[in-house]
Amino acid sequence: MANCTEYMTFRYSIIKESQMHMYAKVLPEIKGTIIYSALQFNEGDREFQRYGVNYSFIGFHYVQPKYYSKFDKNRYLVGKFAKLRKMQTGVRVPGNIVPQKQDDWVGSTTVVDTLTQHIFVEKNWKFGKADIIEKILSYGISRPILDEYNCKVFVKGKTDESVFWEIVRSSTNIYNLYLKMVSPNILETNLKAREALKHLQDVFKQDEIDITLKNDSGELEIPTKPVADYIDYIAEGEGSWKITSKGYDGPKRTHSSLDNIQILEIPESESPEIDIPIPKDEEEAQKVRKQQGERELSLIELVHLKCREFYE
Repeated sequence: MANCTEYMTFRYSIIKESQMHMYAKVLPEIKGTIIYSALQFNEGDREFQRYGVNYSFIGFHYVQPKYYSKFDKNRYLVGKFAKLRKMQTGVRVPGNIVPQKQDDWVGSTTVVDTLTQHIFVEKNWKFGKADIIEKILSYGISRPILDEYNCKVFVKGKTDESVFWEIVRSSTNIYNLYLKMVSPNILETNLKAREALKHLQDVFKQDEIDITLKNDSGELEIPTKPVADYIDYIAEGEGSWKITSKGYDGPKRTHSSLDNIQILEIPESESPEIDIPIPKDEEEAQKVRKQQGERELSLIELVHLKCREFYE
């Protein structure tokens, strides 16, 4: 779609730790709302560091519906997921130009659906690819939730299972298949895979399961059963897959679920930017806040409308 803003679709899974914590809070009725604790710190922005880079969850808050809205109160959160980069500039001094590094925060508008546990992150090439965003989100969200609720949180990209099967059908040789699955999420997903993983978790107490199938000759078979159940489970944002294969004419290639993450497209004409201009006085600040609220509500209405298939 031309002239649209693209949002990558992730899903977060909540896994209760088997070892009890005496100070852990009781999970709320809508389990996904616990993410709000990780998106703020002392009612302000939460900042953390990963791989030597600073990240921040900025300005996250609930967007409340109007009388005409189709979504419920305290369901959607909106804010910015941001990364700090260092921008080098040249400062002119008499007879020279002196290089200086300045902070350059890159933010992506982010919407969280606490009911279905989806996260929609605006695509921004300055921010990084889906696999990097997935890892950073998991890290940034997990620690606060573990400390407060004694639960682990895993963030995985949501994919289309048909992409996997199209790769399988078009391949003449398949060399390996790698499946990573999060142990059963509190939220219900694919029941067959969920039941099998739950049985293994009861025995081994694992958080994730990695399955690697290999055939160096390229004669690996991918039967629909039981693989389809696990691919469906992963497609719901409960894991990831990689497959190495070769087609009729092309070379050997590795395909990944994160290269085929579901994209939510919001028309730019209907999805205005929600960046806040710097107000000059209190009167202008009130106008900005009102305009900001209207823009955020418009964005949430569109996201909700576009994603009805996730909820039905």
